[in-house]
Amino acid sequence: MDESQKDHFPPTLHTWIGEKIGLGVEGRDDINQYIMEAYEPPLRIYLRSTSWGNWQDLDEIINGFLADRLDREDFFAKWQASGKRLRHWLINALHFYLKEEWRRERRHDAARLGDGGEEDPGAIVQDPVNLEQEINCVWAKSVIAAACKDAEASCQADGLDSHWALFIRHYLDGRSYRDCAVEFNVDPKRCAVMARTATQRFRQALHQRLQDDGVPAEDLDHEIMLLQESLG
Repeated sequence: MDESQKDHFPPTLHTWIGEKIGLGVEGRDDINQYIMEAYEPPLRIYLRSTSWGNWQDLDEIINGFLADRLDREDFFAKWQASGKRLRHWLINALHFYLKEEWRRERRHDAARLGDGGEEDPGAIVQDPVNLEQEINCVWAKSVIAAACKDAEASCQADGLDSHWALFIRHYLDGRSYRDCAVEFNVDPKRCAVMARTATQRFRQALHQRLQDDGVPAEDLDHEIMLLQESLG
């Protein structure tokens, strides 16, 4: 890892994940829920796109992987030291987990059948090829949906429910400010202010989600551009 990566990823976690780890069991539960929400879809894409997906039940594999890896004390510290995006770290970790489980099953079968041989899973199982774009697209959709959920909660906590509703009507439903002004019974100029407030909440939430994935603060705008490209 070069010096610039060390600067971006200092030894101590200062992200939402780091704060949650400090809370003990309750924090770990929050992290597990967060990982399932934002990263399960890319993990499923990984499995379905390789012959691993035909090996065992997908839910069983993913649940087993998360139970095994997320409970390891040094799992997230090693992620930070790696300099990888969290989604890539999780996919690599899943790959290693699958090979470990495959070898464990082979040893069990060998002991039961009296067969001492152990094949290399790399010679049997085809690793993913050219999945980067598909994985990034699925992850982009997941992280944007999660950021919307965070921004909505932030608006609701501050009594800005109508701001968020107007944001949805204008940007997602494509309604003009003039139409929104009638629907929300406010001046069109006020609509723009309300939408801008909600947009700021969404952008803050998206920035936080990206930083949780390991994106340095100075790279956030570039990462958002990559998200847009991933979505086509």
